Amino acid sequence: MIDEIVNCRSIRVLEQEEGPLGEFLNNADAAFDLLRKLKGITLDPSLKRSFHRYNGLGLYWRGSGEYGSLGGEFRLVQLLDAIVGGAPAWLQKDGWSEDELALHSGFRVFDSQFNGGVGTLAALRLQDGVDDPEVWYFNVTYGSVKLDIGYSDYMDFLLLTRGAYYWQYLFAEVPAEHYNFEAIGMELRRAIDFLEENFPENDYSELTVRLDDRLSRWGAD
Repeated sequence: MIDEIVNCRSIRVLEQEEGPLGEFLNNADAAFDLLRKLKGITLDPSLKRSFHRYNGLGLYWRGSGEYGSLGGEFRLVQLLDAIVGGAPAWLQKDGWSEDELALHSGFRVFDSQFNGGVGTLAALRLQDGVDDPEVWYFNVTYGSVKLDIGYSDYMDFLLLTRGAYYWQYLFAEVPAEHYNFEAIGMELRRAIDFLEENFPENDYSELTVRLDDRLSRWGAD
């Protein structure tokens, strides 16, 4: 995916990061076993499908020409480091409600924006007795939403969307009466058109269906 982005004539790569591999982890089995021994946490084996060893694999890109306002970004951390690292300290400070603090305490961040800084992230939500954690998306402007996909599917759709901004909202139930998402919806429409034009070998029909459904509720056409 990164090579495709870098080599695409319609995309400008503004920042790129390739952090070190977890050399002490030979494979997913070793990582999951170490996590169980260190933290007593057992994860569903299905999560192994999308296991990677990078600690800081990131890219920040913008479109060119008429798509210059479009962009995307991701910064991935491998699961063991994400979980052992704990919840982000800034989500545990005073100022959040009790419900928000309780929710944030389970967050283990595996994707964020290294150019945009803190404020947007995707996290597993650890809960006792749950071996296939929920995936939550946090935006400092709009708060937290639970995604209707798990970790492995998240990684698949990250590959498909190339990290285009706001793609996560295609997999969340966002109440239209509480948020003004018309602008985000239209930006997603342009992003999907851009991706279809530049990566025609991929199928974006599911994203289009999901976007049409949300636009009908967000008040945009």
